[in-house]
Amino acid sequence: MLIILIQILFLSTCSDVRADSPFRSGKNALSPDSSYIKIRKQLDLSLKNDDVTRAAICYQQIGDLLFEEGAMSQALSYYHKADGYFKKDTSLLNLGSNLNRIGRIYFKNSRSATALTNFREALRMYQIEGNHRGIAESYGYIGQVYEQKGAYDSSHIYQELALSEFKSLNDKSQIAYTYSRIGSIYEDQGKFQPALKYFLAAYRIYNEGPAKVELAAVLNNIGDTYRKMGNYHQALFYSKKAELLSARLHDNRQLSSAHRDLAKTFEQLGSFDSAYYYSEKSRLAYSKSYNTDSEKRLNLIQTLFDVQRKDNEILQLENKNRVSQIMTISVFVISILATFLGVSLLSRQRLKIRNSKDLYETRQKSMELELHNKHLHQEGLKAELELRSKELTSITLHMIKKNEVLEELKSKLASIVKDDKRDQRKELKQLLEQIDINSNQDKNWEDFRVVFEYVHKDFFEKLMKHSGLLTTTDLRFLALLKMNLNSADIATMLAVSQTSLRTTRYRLRKKLQLPEEASLQNFIHNL
Repeated sequence: MLIILIQILFLSTCSDVRADSPFRSGKNALSPDSSYIKIRKQLDLSLKNDDVTRAAICYQQIGDLLFEEGAMSQALSYYHKADGYFKKDTSLLNLGSNLNRIGRIYFKNSRSATALTNFREALRMYQIEGNHRGIAESYGYIGQVYEQKGAYDSSHIYQELALSEFKSLNDKSQIAYTYSRIGSIYEDQGKFQPALKYFLAAYRIYNEGPAKVELAAVLNNIGDTYRKMGNYHQALFYSKKAELLSARLHDNRQLSSAHRDLAKTFEQLGSFDSAYYYSEKSRLAYSKSYNTDSEKRLNLIQTLFDVQRKDNEILQLENKNRVSQIMTISVFVISILATFLGVSLLSRQRLKIRNSKDLYETRQKSMELELHNKHLHQEGLKAELELRSKELTSITLHMIKKNEVLEELKSKLASIVKDDKRDQRKELKQLLEQIDINSNQDKNWEDFRVVFEYVHKDFFEKLMKHSGLLTTTDLRFLALLKMNLNSADIATMLAVSQTSLRTTRYRLRKKLQLPEEASLQNFIHNL
């Protein structure tokens, strides 16, 4: 989608945008805030000319910008505006394209049922129109929803349907992307041999074209798969290739992933110094990526706020001009009436009453508009505050993960120090002291709890009302579940096995007195 979006942003008029894959990353030719201003000008022109199709496409493009910068709720709002205008021109292709965009918002927020409804409706429209590209994209989205739900057989079926459609279109980029999605399905199931087969197939296609982020991503997947298969030599080879390509592309997100995979591989090989080195490099690359994304997102939101404020100022100016016109006309009317009706006291009194009423209503509307503008300003500040709070939560979680990695390295290094046969005890002790210093600098779980309660008001208090038997570990698990982390990540964060995690779920259901048919996940999200 982003490749096409970049081309669109260079045009002086809005045109339809067809998505390659909304779940893939990329870079806009223009900065997001500059792109928004350019599209907004075309939107205003389209609305002025009553061109509903162009207006809908412009709304859709603004939604795409917001989606790429992670502003999901704002993006969804613009997609719904586009949907309303697309329904006026009754184009099923445009409606289907927009439904897929709405669906991906719900997919990103783990609302699988709603996402699936939108994707299926888009598929129905594309099938009516016989649009094979749209059919293929919808199949792919549906497959990803089933993968998210853990229904791997259904996910595989839909990805194979998508692959067949893309092959008929000879779309190599999407063929490669679908190969990587099928590889991911096998990897999730622990079937690493077939997963590797599909990742390598995607790699061969991407490798034929210019170096890009997709190639770096699939190299990371291949290296990770080789590591899980125990082939550490090949794992290092592909992870290093991913590292070099990501560095050349200045893609810190993929670079962080490559460094993380290298750290895990060196850890498996027993090279703990190298593991620690690459773990730190992964953290630094992730921080750079996070800071860049946050800055772009804040700039875009600030631009949205500034444009809205200017629109309100223009509206206020227009209202003032309207009041001035009303006053001018009123004076003229009074003069005419005075000429024809003379100095009739009764007529003059009636005119005064009428004019006073008009002036009062005008001032009343002006005051209401001012109150509305203040409300918009407060909403803008509130949105920015919530954004910063959620960003702080992400940083806290990242620091906690770092502590866990450091603790694991510390434990392994400590066991080496105990071995009197080693001749590097002094250096290893110094490394242990350095790890202690770095570990102590991070935020602890109590810091996480404070920030978490700031974002999710009264969450722990509501839980304790349901059951007074909840332990600190229980509360940590439920908080991580509230943040939509998967089971593997939660197990890592709590330093427990998957089996212990299932036991914890069962124990919590009993403590919370949930019915057998009730979902713990739904209960937490509705709390």
